[in-house]
Amino acid sequence: MNLENRFNLIDEPWITVIDKGRLSLRQVFSELDNRALGGNALQKMAVTKLLLAIAQAACTPADDEAFEAMESSELSSKCLDYLDKWHDRFWLYGEKPFLQMPALQGLIERRKRKDLKEAKKESDRSNAEANAKPKSLGMGFYPDMPSDNNTILTQYQIPKVLADADKAIFIVSLMNFALGGKRVEKNLEDQLILGYVGKTPSAKSAPSLGNYVGYLHSMLVGETLIDTLFLNLFSQERIKENAYWTTGLGTAPWEEMPTGVACPAAINLKSSYMATLVALSRFVLLEGDGIYYVEGIHYPSHKEGWREPSMAVNTDAATPKIKWIDPNKRPWRELVSLLAFMGTDVSSGYECQFIKNGFNRFRQRYKKLGVWSGGLRVSPNAGDQSVKQDNDFVESLVFLETVMLGELWYNQLKIEMEALDKLSKTVFASTNGFFKAQNMSDTALADQASTLFWQLCERRFQELVDACEPPYATNKVRKAFAQFAIKAYDTFCPKESARQIDAWAKNRPNLINYLNP
Repeated sequence: MNLENRFNLIDEPWITVIDKGRLSLRQVFSELDNRALGGNALQKMAVTKLLLAIAQAACTPADDEAFEAMESSELSSKCLDYLDKWHDRFWLYGEKPFLQMPALQGLIERRKRKDLKEAKKESDRSNAEANAKPKSLGMGFYPDMPSDNNTILTQYQIPKVLADADKAIFIVSLMNFALGGKRVEKNLEDQLILGYVGKTPSAKSAPSLGNYVGYLHSMLVGETLIDTLFLNLFSQERIKENAYWTTGLGTAPWEEMPTGVACPAAINLKSSYMATLVALSRFVLLEGDGIYYVEGIHYPSHKEGWREPSMAVNTDAATPKIKWIDPNKRPWRELVSLLAFMGTDVSSGYECQFIKNGFNRFRQRYKKLGVWSGGLRVSPNAGDQSVKQDNDFVESLVFLETVMLGELWYNQLKIEMEALDKLSKTVFASTNGFFKAQNMSDTALADQASTLFWQLCERRFQELVDACEPPYATNKVRKAFAQFAIKAYDTFCPKESARQIDAWAKNRPNLINYLNP
């Protein structure tokens, strides 16, 4: 059966770019004024990984010396040549659909025939027919399939028919960020493709999400999208330094698409750097307005040696520690940890390879570098992951003037962040004391006051970063943060009755030590 090739990702607009809307891959690499990607935090990271995979496949420098001689415009040109060479592998539909496995349709049809043959009632035959239909993609902005028993609370939760551009984003997001759970196809039988016969257990989460609440991912950001890719590119030399990428750079999956979980292409991809960019953790096939969806290549957790250059890892302990996503602690608050290599004790703390390698290589070349951090918080439950309660997409972006970066700047930033942390605890203790003075115990409101304080601080954090450059000018920013502490306290501690006024006055935060360090 000849399938029509249509919607080529190189030519059709599908990538959201700030100020421009949807662009094709060709436009992304040819228009050098593209600023940054749009979409939610996870989509930004997933598409960045794909663009980096194309860049690494097209132009991986041999070593840092070769890297120094390169320009971002050269990277752009080589990526365009690469896309022209592999144009026929970027069709979203056709005989070789992008990052998809057409063989799934045969597995689904085989299961349908078996179920119809074994059906004893009309309801069994109806179920067999229904199970053979592709699954709904749901809302499209989560890398997951909607559960059959989802509770619909708002119109945003109603499954919809996605445009081809949205389907492309969905496919790319699934490969590294698919949520773990039981929403994959059941009772498929194929040892060669799936690696098992019969029922499949709950699918593992994709490696870039992790098997818990979601990894925090970070990367360097330039003034343009091409600069961002250039800043995070790895040389062959750097890739070989990482012992966990045993097969080196690896082959991009669209060049050699695996035929199963244990085929040579899958084994090579699993242990390569390329897998951190395009993992194929799900085998999928778009069909009509839906998708066939099964578990793909299995990857280890960070405890078993999985590493991505966007992860922040502390290897000092026997068990590696990882920075996780926390909506109640915005990523900008992790800047001190991510830049620990600038401090006095560079042998300890968390390390993000994208940030450390990029800063060391390009600090002298660029006047300004941004640190982006983000991801998706999920809730784990017995192998299943879902987005609920206070789970959300989280991201932060902080720009740093490279001329000010160094040990003195870093140490002052560390002092200021520690002082802010103490100020947050003061807000919590003062708010909690206000309620205790009235024989009420409500730490939830104290938590909310502390959260409000951090939300207010985020507005002025860029000023604090800039003020840490010698000669230090942090006094003005500290006054603003002190006002935020008072505002957070006053918001949750009313002073209307005489009793409230007394409690408010006794517990009002004393900030003299913060204002006069």
